[in-house]
Amino acid sequence: MPAEGVSLTSKPQLLSTDEVLRLAELFVREGVTKIRLTGGEPTVRKDLVDIIASLKQIKGLETVAMTTNGLMLIRQLVPLQRAGLDILNVSLDTLRPARYEQITRRKGYERVRAGIDLALQLGYSPVKV
Repeated sequence: MPAEGVSLTSKPQLLSTDEVLRLAELFVREGVTKIRLTGGEPTVRKDLVDIIASLKQIKGLETVAMTTNGLMLIRQLVPLQRAGLDILNVSLDTLRPARYEQITRRKGYERVRAGIDLALQLGYSPVKV
């Protein structure tokens, strides 16, 4: 995470829920069977559970995967699993808490580790880190 100078993308520039689903339908129609939600950071979307649930309804789509920084997993993983999230990848750049804070410029290492532990408890296997 850069220390400064990075502005967030404004909402009108992000894909809407309908746009995400429409693109997914087009991809599946062309033979895609797996969709991975990545970033920025997918867990900052308020509609993520709805997106995953809707993706799982697309005939021909076999797998919905997500890559996340893991900070929100403790709060969001159970509803995401219920919605149908199949595969989880967590971006974790180090196993040392102090180094994590240096790299990401924020606290949260323990939350990420707790999210990974929760994923394992919920049956995600493997959780790719």
